[in-house]
Amino acid sequence: MRANVTVLALHRYEGEPLEYEDAVWVGDGAGRGFLPPAGPACRRARVDRPGALRVALADGAAESLLARRWAELLVRACGAAPTPLLCGGTGFADVLARAADRWPELTRRYLVERDRRGMPVQPYELRKLERGAHASAVLAAHVAPHPWLSGRGQWAAAVLGDAYLFQVRGDRLWRVFPSSRRPDVATSNGADPAAVARRVRCARGTWTDRDLLYVANDTAGAWFLRTALAGGRPWEELREPAAGSPRELARWAAARRRAGILDKGDLTLVRIDPMVGPARTPGDRGGGRSLTRSDPRMSPSPAVGH
Repeated sequence: MRANVTVLALHRYEGEPLEYEDAVWVGDGAGRGFLPPAGPACRRARVDRPGALRVALADGAAESLLARRWAELLVRACGAAPTPLLCGGTGFADVLARAADRWPELTRRYLVERDRRGMPVQPYELRKLERGAHASAVLAAHVAPHPWLSGRGQWAAAVLGDAYLFQVRGDRLWRVFPSSRRPDVATSNGADPAAVARRVRCARGTWTDRDLLYVANDTAGAWFLRTALAGGRPWEELREPAAGSPRELARWAAARRRAGILDKGDLTLVRIDPMVGPARTPGDRGGGRSLTRSDPRMSPSPAVGH
């Protein structure tokens, strides 16, 4: 799968960068990938490997303790899951349950870390830990090339909660998944996979090299969909911040937050630009700058394909 991938991430309005609670993982089926750190980010990678590109997004609930760490655990688990698990039986729910199985060890290490730093966990924090961490959305998408047709392929996605996958073809919003909002939560305390599976929504589709795919959390997704339904082209509005710096992304978001057209929560959006042949230039469909495998802004993790 060959693609340019851009991750846009911004903490909530008037918050601090380290209060960003979402997590994104981008990688391949062999486990190679990256998880951008918390804080403002415009991170780009060139993916050039056989097999499927995997993108996972988790929206950590700010009211729970260690929400960011839970979101990171979820997206790593989703990134490692085989594609058939996304849309088959209790597969996606089983992936979330396996992430919950790892939560007790993570919290144990957190307690030890706090003691080592001379900052033992307070009683109110312990009560929060006992309630578990929560994510208001988990979405995993796998994008694969067609086995013999150039410039075409398939995608599969599964979601629990309030996140989106958008498919843009030319100047048209071609597909929205899921088709309606459904608030939900993925909890680190675990849940019966059969019950969770009944709330998971799955979809499959095809793509061509004329398409752009976007994976978005509730803040970015609600703005994107509302703008498109009003006759706008949100993918065009995203051209400048997608090609710019974190500071430019912050300015772009601040103007829309002040105008009341963008919610003030954490903003997370991943753009996937499938490619055929050389990387596109900024003037080609969809804009954005040409990417390389070794873009230093991808640090600390290497770009997919190394």
